[in-house]
Amino acid sequence: MKIKKLLVLVSMLAVMFSLAGCDEKYDKPFEYNDTEIAVHAMTSFMTYENISDEYVDYYINSGSDYEKSAIKGIEQAEETDKVGAFEDYSTTLAALSSGTISVEEADVKIINNKDYITVVLINNAENRDVEISIKYVENQNYYIQLNQLLTEQGLESFEVFSTGIQYAATMNGITMEQIFEINGVTNMEDLYQVGVDKAKLSLYQQGIYPYMEEEMVVAAVYSNKELVGQAAMNTLIGMGTVFVVLIFISFIISLFKYLPALFAKKPKVEPEKKAEAPKATAPVAAVNTENLVDDSQLVAVITAAIYAYESQCGNGAISKDKLVVRSIKRVRK
Repeated sequence: MKIKKLLVLVSMLAVMFSLAGCDEKYDKPFEYNDTEIAVHAMTSFMTYENISDEYVDYYINSGSDYEKSAIKGIEQAEETDKVGAFEDYSTTLAALSSGTISVEEADVKIINNKDYITVVLINNAENRDVEISIKYVENQNYYIQLNQLLTEQGLESFEVFSTGIQYAATMNGITMEQIFEINGVTNMEDLYQVGVDKAKLSLYQQGIYPYMEEEMVVAAVYSNKELVGQAAMNTLIGMGTVFVVLIFISFIISLFKYLPALFAKKPKVEPEKKAEAPKATAPVAAVNTENLVDDSQLVAVITAAIYAYESQCGNGAISKDKLVVRSIKRVRK
């Protein structure tokens, strides 16, 4: 039972990863012809590839976002990546326009996205290959101009065109077969499409297309070995920078122990006063150290006091010199 659950879990994970790995494919977000847009992308790149410095400054300062991205991308490839001279697309353009080679043979890839398409060109530059990605979005102005042109030529709808061409044939005394033969078609539907194609060609000649460039990205192509080496170098530089900063922070922290002594208030040191000579003083009167009571008298008094105390206690002690102490008083000096 556990093995079955494990197999089910593994199967679910495999399906999830397979779905996540699949690229979502989109239909054409707007009308375009593969060969025409490939030629347009190459022509657009060649327009900005080799221009004078004056035009470079103009595009950088006053150009559109697309023009700025193209100039900056080409400058980076030339100055930073050192790709050398770019490949001339003139021969490839002629072959594509004449139908001699296909879009795939010209090494052009067209990727459909939800709201835009990306045309990827590979340019075999002098020192290394360069990948050029041009983003195209739908050009609303093209459809406005086309509708105006079709209306002016009576091509706004098939019904209007059919009625108008039949009326014109009757008025000029010619048959529809003659009109078909002149235009190289066999029916009215093909004749109508010829008129629409001529209107579109007129807009193309004016530089108005169903799409317009929005951004160009120019990037040098590096081998896996170069990418790994560059990644390793970036890693070493990053780690080295981190360690240098950590060492510097540690050094700063080690200086904190000196801060209390630096900001502590220093005690005021007063200048030492010179020792002054002792001033002469008036002679002090000699202290009379003469004992007011003679030592022999003091001994006699103390002895008499002791005998008196002993007599009161009934010990019968009598002084030999028959000295009697009546009272004892403290003498204040």
